[in-house]
Amino acid sequence: MKRIAIQGLLGSFHDIAAHQYFKDEQIQLICCSTFEQVFENIKRDPNAIGMMTIENTIAGSLLHNYELLQQSGTTVVG
Repeated sequence: MKRIAIQGLLGSFHDIAAHQYFKDEQIQLICCSTFEQVFENIKRDPNAIGMMTIENTIAGSLLHNYELLQQSGTTVVG
């Protein structure tokens, strides 16, 4: 079972996106309060996958998330 760290709660956009992206797989969500916590979780658990928004229709580019991604050294997969 894949462990997916998301920002938000069950029923949030990230929950829906994770279930759509991994639609043919069993997943366990790790719900985080902040995007920083998403990166903390994937750093602490090398088997966890982080899923986060980097752009949206209301705010446009989420520059802080780009910064977090750049600072983390994480590999982007999808």
